[in-house]
Amino acid sequence: MFKSIHNRLATVVLVGLVAAGSAGRVESAGFALFEQGAKATAMGGAFVATADDPSAMFFNPAGNAFADNKLTLEGGGVIILRPTAEFDGASPFPGNGYHAEMSKGLYAIGHGYGVLSLSNDVKLAVGFWSPNGLGVPWENSDTFSGRFLSQRVDIRQLAMSAQLAVKLSDSIAIGAGPEIRLTDVKLSKNIGAINPFTQRFVDVAHVSIVSTGTPVKVGFTAGLLVKPCERLRFGIAYHSHMDVDLGGGAEFGKIPTGNAQFDAAVAAGLPIGKTVPGTTTVQFPSLTIFGMAYDLTPHLSLEVDGNYTTWKVFDQTVLRISGLPDTTLAHNWENTWTVRAGVLYKGKAGWVAGGFVYDQTPQPDADVSPFLPDSNRTGGSIGAGIRAGKFEFQISSLFLWFHERTVSTNKDNFNGTYQTFAILPGVTIKSTF
Repeated sequence: MFKSIHNRLATVVLVGLVAAGSAGRVESAGFALFEQGAKATAMGGAFVATADDPSAMFFNPAGNAFADNKLTLEGGGVIILRPTAEFDGASPFPGNGYHAEMSKGLYAIGHGYGVLSLSNDVKLAVGFWSPNGLGVPWENSDTFSGRFLSQRVDIRQLAMSAQLAVKLSDSIAIGAGPEIRLTDVKLSKNIGAINPFTQRFVDVAHVSIVSTGTPVKVGFTAGLLVKPCERLRFGIAYHSHMDVDLGGGAEFGKIPTGNAQFDAAVAAGLPIGKTVPGTTTVQFPSLTIFGMAYDLTPHLSLEVDGNYTTWKVFDQTVLRISGLPDTTLAHNWENTWTVRAGVLYKGKAGWVAGGFVYDQTPQPDADVSPFLPDSNRTGGSIGAGIRAGKFEFQISSLFLWFHERTVSTNKDNFNGTYQTFAILPGVTIKSTF
């Protein structure tokens, strides 16, 4: 019995790595982040055809070709209030009347960009942002009914790029560059087993899974911006698909059951104090952003965007564990659309903006769990920028309502209803020289 437990626990190592790669975001569906600049966030992320500040490195690299200054710098971050997330259980498990909540707290992500004019028509941009991140921590993790699936998941991913933006004419520009990503994941959960003396399923160990090293993956991003007339702009941008190879290990800690004989058997069957190694690959999808902006007046503009994300690449994951057969985990995610709209008013002293976003989830009911309780979401945003000499101070906030999701066909038989709400305030400072 304990040998089979040991084999199952080894599989937990890579299941954890996959879960960490597929969890931990609160804005874009799946495991993506879209808050890469305060102005763009204030417009609901509808920025591919506006792209008039250095955050164009993410939203549309071609936009920086129209930069007027010799050097423009922009840096800031989003302070994400961990979402108010609640779970109400359903029968048969964890049962009607069961209630749990996600831990509240702060999570900060940063971005920084610089755009240097090489000539009137050629600009060099360098910068970094966080395309994926955050975490899923559950309160009272030692008694949480989903603790054998997940107690906490964290993922951090940093993207860096150097891009060239070229103005082909007064109305057409292109931009492109490599995109380098570094990824780090962590997971913690409890392990359970049936106590043969009581015939009850009990906690026997705690496992902490951490990826080793910082895997580096190189893709690319590119964009096109067209201004067919003075008031109208079209934009399109693309971030490539990336497969990130993850390796790591799990450290096991013993949880006493109160029965010395059973505890001794568990200790003999589990790698207590040892690290179980394994590898897997997590598929990060490609992202295509396209949209149109129109100036209703010289001061007031409107933009509408669509995002297409190829989440279908995350259909399954193969787990490779030394000494064990390969294991395949099915996800069956689907490609998704996101609709964004923003309005921007520009005055002499700065700007104000508002936006809307509707984002589809790629995750089927069978895959919804404490690892990642994802759902469709609707959001609204506001923000403003104030100029002071060569500086501009920008603030924004996104308010995100996750649609209530009731799951009755979870593959781990952990069913119930998830409800989530999140607030994402951000600050950016821009300077020109």
